[in-house]
Parts: sequence; structure tokens; C-alpha cells
Amino acid sequence: MSKYMTFESQSFPNRELLLEALAECGFASPTIGTDIPLEGWDKRDPQTADVVIRRRQVRGRSLLGDIGFRKTSKGYVAVIDDMDLNHHLGKDFVIRLQNSYHEAAARKMAKKLGGTLIKERIGKTLKIRIKY
Repeated sequence: MSKYMTFESQSFPNRELLLEALAECGFASPTIGTDIPLEGWDKRDPQTADVVIRRRQVRGRSLLGDIGFRKTSKGYVAVIDDMDLNHHLGKDFVIRLQNSYHEAAARKMAKKLGGTLIKERIGKTLKIRIKY
């Protein structure tokens, strides 16, 4: 049985950085609004979000439901079908998106400071520094 999961502990405070991270992960044309209904195959669990990637717009993956991000007091939180996470996106999708988000934030800061972004991989950890 499929159901939407909300990731309250992992939020994305800035919408523009979230959109940049989504584009970097291959989701370039989300629908933006307020309380947009998420479309999924299970109609018993209606959900809404403020940034929505429609499942039919995702190329190369056959998703069961839309990918949504709901605005909360802490920022945007992901609302994703659990079967899509397990079988289509990967269980680490939110973590990968967070990494892209933090990299986008670092790029923005580097640009603001007139510096350069330096990425260094140490084992499985990616360390991002700004040199200015």
C-alpha cells in the first residue's frame, strides 16, 4: 500500500535555493502556488503542497505520485509517496536534494563574497568551502 510521507525534520528554508537544487537534480519545471493538490494513484490520502513536481513531467521514471514541498514555519518540507522513494527515486533522495540545496547556498554565498567554491570529498563526506 502506497502512502505519502512528510519529512518534517528535513526542511528547505529558501524557496529559490530549493528550486535551484531541484533543477540540479533534474526536476526543472515545478508548479508553484498554495495548497496545490498532489496527484497520486491512492485517492484516500489527499495531500497538498506549495511546490509540486508533477509525476507526468518526470522523464525516465514512472512515479506513482507527484513530489511536493509544503511550506511550514521552518521552511519547505518534502511530501513524497513512500513507494516512489523505495523504488523510483531512491531512499536517499531527500538527502541528495539537501546536499544540492547546501551547495546552491554555498554558491550564492561565494558569489556574494566574490569568492570561489571549493569542493573536497573525504570518504563519503563532501566538504564545501568558500575561498575569498
